[in-house]
Formats: sequence, structure tokens, C-alpha cells
Amino acid sequence: MVESDPAPLWRVPFRSVLAALACSAALVGCGGTVVPNSNSPTVERVTYTAASASLVIEILDDSVVHFEFSAAGGKPNANTPLYSTPMVFKRDYAGPRQFANDGRGTLRTAALKVVVDTSDLCLTVTDTGREVPVTLTTICPSALGEQEQSLTIASGDTQHVYGLGEHFLTPGAANGDWRGKCVEPGNGDGNALTAFNGGNTGNAQFPVMYAVGEAGQNYALFLDHLYAQEWCFTASPWKVRTSGGQIRGYVLAGPDLAHLRSQYMELVGRPPVPPKKMFGLWVSEFGYKNWAALEDKLRTLRANHFPVDGFLMDLQWFGGVFRPPSQMGALTWDTTQFPNPADTIASLREEQGIGLMVIEEPYVVTSRPEYATLAAVGYLARQCDGCEPVNVSDFWGKGGMIDWTNEAAGDAWHDSKRQPLIDMGVLGHWTDLGEPEAYDPTAWYFGFPDLGLHTHRDVHNIYNFKWIESINRGYARNGAVQRPFMLSRSGTSGIQRFGAAMWSGDIGSNLASLAAHFSCTCRSRASTISALISVDIGAPRSRET
Repeated sequence: MVESDPAPLWRVPFRSVLAALACSAALVGCGGTVVPNSNSPTVERVTYTAASASLVIEILDDSVVHFEFSAAGGKPNANTPLYSTPMVFKRDYAGPRQFANDGRGTLRTAALKVVVDTSDLCLTVTDTGREVPVTLTTICPSALGEQEQSLTIASGDTQHVYGLGEHFLTPGAANGDWRGKCVEPGNGDGNALTAFNGGNTGNAQFPVMYAVGEAGQNYALFLDHLYAQEWCFTASPWKVRTSGGQIRGYVLAGPDLAHLRSQYMELVGRPPVPPKKMFGLWVSEFGYKNWAALEDKLRTLRANHFPVDGFLMDLQWFGGVFRPPSQMGALTWDTTQFPNPADTIASLREEQGIGLMVIEEPYVVTSRPEYATLAAVGYLARQCDGCEPVNVSDFWGKGGMIDWTNEAAGDAWHDSKRQPLIDMGVLGHWTDLGEPEAYDPTAWYFGFPDLGLHTHRDVHNIYNFKWIESINRGYARNGAVQRPFMLSRSGTSGIQRFGAAMWSGDIGSNLASLAAHFSCTCRSRASTISALISVDIGAPRSRET
């Protein structure tokens, strides 16, 4: 959220319904010797080295290839599984049903042929599970330095490119096809709000690309990489530029977009079914200064036959931030303006059929008692390991930033602050400013100690993910009956498995901005759309109505 003054303005969160929106069995003509795996298949791992690079390939199943490019620095270890970031959910692939390695760079499964050029480590993936095999792409390392890594991707016969996260390009235009365009990160570190048509919209990195061809050249490329990425599709070959060490990714093959989507959701996790109330009409504006303001809005909407199911509560619910003292980090009801919250929430739900979702931010102003408590136990982002918290400044004042990468911090905050809200009947959590919006680029985080990664650049694009994960973990730890639901302004691949959906930022209040949300060039029929929805949604955790 970016407000320069406390003047009311409409804030409209949107959720895209569609999220943003081998050889034959007989192996005829494949060549080489294929040995079917035993009754308990295992992941196959093969390593290659060249003068300036190394490549590890894991064949996770017949149509999923996991790879890692890194600068040459010794022989890669074929006995060690490739690292996966927290974005990845599925880590128990059984391996291919059939596998062959000719020892000269060609690997085969029942569905794919992967050919590695041992001179430059380019890997070419061919879908052999067709009547006529189809070459999908060739992926090559073009730079593997510490400050810059890049890949080239052969465009082949691809007609359309979809995916890659939340981006707004042209007011009034709804076109999610990236052919001929470049995907730029929101800022030097990645996720950010960016100016768009009279507002500020989200630029969030979900690093999965769907390549679709008219003759079945369909595949998905997921880069399991947390650093800021630039994807350019303006010339052939396409190019991806990033930083941060090795580049790891997954190639997913399949007959159509719905199948690729299903494989991707299996990889990063499907969402639980949201609480039933979340499928209704929810109202958001900035904001309701007290219960009377909300009830007046509800009265006029109902009088005009709007089937309202819920309200999103903005900053005012905990006391606001625009007049000193700022209440950023309170995360408790301002009982002066919102007295008897538990009784009122119960009344709204039982008598009016209205649910509530409350906003929260990752910041705690220095004047709040919570700041000293969090600082004392090391739960805020710090200047260095063991140092004092960093101080950040934004419209809400000056304070610290909760270190969501420290799971102990997230658990303590949930149990002390969020769980009481759930107990009194709050249905959802509106996570704001989680790009993060304001931060100290020199900050130190708990991060990923096993990898020695503690800088802000290391955690920037996973920060909101870890925040949302802490909410989901709190629901499970405390035995909550209701299913979790979060509306987030930022995130990355995998947040959906925690019960999160995206909203698009502080958009301009105009129809051209609204039109740009429908970034889907779908030409498919309803049956395909239904298939896409079905692979996104997992089974409910309970029979909650």
C-alpha cells in the first residue's frame, strides 16, 4: 500500500480465477538399450563437466527433468540430490519407469529424450511420447559468474509464452502472451510495487514459463531460483538473466497447457479449498473508521441488492498509522472505535452473514512495546548477526521488520497476535507491504543458515512466502477448524499451498486498469478452463461449510 496522506481512496484487491491467470511403450525406433526400472523406481542423476561449467541432471519421472548449471569448480557429486528452494513442495518423485543412458550425452525415459552437448552443456529436450517426436527446446548456460548468470532458451516452434508472475504492461489491454516482450523485475532485488496508469500495481516473480506450440511443442520451465530474474522473448534464442550462484530448474513436458499446469501444481503445491464464505462478494475500501461506518456501508449495499459476504478491514481496525502515535504492529482491535470486537464479529456473522478479513503488515513501529520484545529475542531483521535491528522508514513511521525467515519469529507472532483474532471469528488475513515495500538493503536475516545465505538479496523474493507460510503453520499447530485464507500483495511460486491468493496492489481507479487485470489470451472452451481450475484446487481439509 502506498498512501501519501490519510485521504480516503478505493483499494480494490482482485484475484484472478485462473491464478493471474517418450518413446512409445514398445520403444520402437528409439535406439540404444532401455532397461525398465524395478518395482521401486529411483531418481536417476547424471553429471557432466565442461571447461567452464558443470551440469547435473535428475530425471524425476518420465516427463520431469531437474537440472543445475554451475560454474566449473570440481566434479559435481552424482550422489547428492539437487537443492530445492522452499518454493518446491514435491520432493519424493519416484523416478522414471524406464531409463537409458548411452554414456555419450543421451538420456531416455518412456516420454522424453534429453541430449547434452558435452562441449557446452546445452541440453535439448524432445517429447518422444508422440506419434511424431517433438523437440521442445534447447537450454544453454551463457554466463555463470557470481554476479550474473544467464541462460538461453531456443524458441523453436513456440507460438505463445505465458506465466512468469504478476506484471502490468498496457492500460486497457488484456494479453498475457510474452512473445516479443521482456519480463522485468520490479526493482533490483525483484518483487516490488511499480507505477501503472494512475496507481501502483504488483510486480511479483513466479518463475514458471509455459511455452505453447500449435503442433504440440508444449512444455513448462520452472526456475527454482530466488533472485531477481529478467526474461526476454524479443529475439531467438530467448534469454534469462539473474544472479546468485547456480541456476536450477525443472522442465515439465506434456500434451497441453492443462497437463503442464497440473504438473507445475504438483511440483509447488495445490491450494486447499478456501472457506466457503470467500467465494462470495467482499468489499474493500480505505477504510472504515468504526463499526458504524461499516454497518452503514453494508446497509446501503444490501438496499441496492448487492449480495455482500464480507468486508476487508484496513489500517483503521488496529488504530491507524497516520497520526502519532502510529499503531503499526499493534495487531489488536482499536476498542475505542471498534468496541466489543468478539461480540460484533459474531453478530455480523450470525445475523448478517458477513465475514471479516483484517490487514496486517510486517513492520512494528519503535514506540510500540512489541518492538522491544521482538528486538530482545532477535526476531527482527538486523544490521548484522547479533547486532541491533535495522530501522526502516515508510508512511507508517520508523521501526523494525519482522524476520519471517526465522520460523520461531513467525510462530511467536502468530500465537500471540493472530491466533486471538482467529479465535474471535476473523476469517482471513490480508498481508500487505510484503514485497517488502520498505527495507534496508544491508540487513541481515536468519535466512538459510545451511547455505550461508543471510542478506536481503538472498531473501527478498521469499520474504512474503515465509510470512504466509507462518500463518498456515499456525493454523495447523493450533488445530484451527476453519481453513486458512490469505490475500497477499506479494509472493512467489508455492504460496497457494498455504491458502493464499494475490491481490494486485493499489491500482488506479479507472476501467483501463481494470481491463489490464484480465491478462489471459484464452481461446479454449469452457471444458479446458474447468480443467485448469480443477488442477489448481486441492481437497478441503475439513467439511466446513
